[in-house]
Amino acid sequence: MPALQREGSIVIWRYKEAEANMLRRALGFGRFVASRLLSLRSRPGLALFRDPWGGRPMLRVLGSHGTVFEVNGLPSWELPYRYPRFGRSPALREKIKDLERFCLDSAGAVFTVSNVTREALIQQGVTPSRISVVPNCASEVFFESEPFEPPVLCDSFDLLDRLKGGRWFGYIGSLHPWQGVELLVDAWAQIEAEWPEVSFLIVCGRRTPAIRRLKKQIRKRGLTDRVLLHPAISAERLAAVLSRLEFTCAPLLETARNVVQGCCPIKIVESMAAGTPALASDLRVTRDLIQHDVDGLLVRPGEVRDWALALRRLLKDRALRRRLGRGASHTAQTRFTSRVMFDRLQTVFRSTFMGSP
Repeated sequence: MPALQREGSIVIWRYKEAEANMLRRALGFGRFVASRLLSLRSRPGLALFRDPWGGRPMLRVLGSHGTVFEVNGLPSWELPYRYPRFGRSPALREKIKDLERFCLDSAGAVFTVSNVTREALIQQGVTPSRISVVPNCASEVFFESEPFEPPVLCDSFDLLDRLKGGRWFGYIGSLHPWQGVELLVDAWAQIEAEWPEVSFLIVCGRRTPAIRRLKKQIRKRGLTDRVLLHPAISAERLAAVLSRLEFTCAPLLETARNVVQGCCPIKIVESMAAGTPALASDLRVTRDLIQHDVDGLLVRPGEVRDWALALRRLLKDRALRRRLGRGASHTAQTRFTSRVMFDRLQTVFRSTFMGSP
């Protein structure tokens, strides 16, 4: 029988120390939020939270008026991906769902980044009229026609210098299983011999077991010299990198993480803002961002052969890349600027004041 510990209404089953520590930190954060709010001399005019751990104490201290819940994901959705044992603990999962329901019901307003996530929240019982959709935006640096090139501060300069030679396409983002990067490597392996002048850049996060697995796959496919792995870089450097890529890829898999929970991939938004077309899986979350053959291309998810054909199509058709790039830039200018996002957020923030006494 695993040891257990009670923290308020949450019982921490110590299947693994990492899981228990995560819950302790989350609950400790809630206590910190409550103490800080109680120490304020005056009530804040607006309070925004992104998780139920801080949201519950915030709502109990402040009430609904002026509170906004930004939902990109919920712990009951996200935790099983990182800690599979949570999915096998129904009691703990229900406790977490109770926290989420309290926050969703009590917040003055709720907003999220995609229509798919909005529908998932409606399935949780949230009144549809209370949920607004505010997609991600790209920072101004991505919209510059001549992206800023930073001084030589680290190996990112070597990356920019290297991208000046040959032709490049890329993937920017995490290596979580639902992102489909392994599929993209397999698709590239099918056609890379036809394109000796082309290389594939992957810009991803810190070193993790996922990177070690990806490196092993790259070696196994004989792509060591045709795929460049690089750690995450700043927005300014990323804008410069995107300007040198012919296109980017978002090979999202058809998983519950993408199809039911939803998302608004910032890598697609930033690529479009830079005028670099995106090749993405044909899912509802990407159809909300990309119009096929107008400002990007959509490909059947999970099909290596289809992705190989799509890569070939973009690599051989310069006119297509330019047309899609212009379309992507236009779409980003009208939908994904900070001004558009701020206007939508202002509407959300005002609603919490107008909807409460």
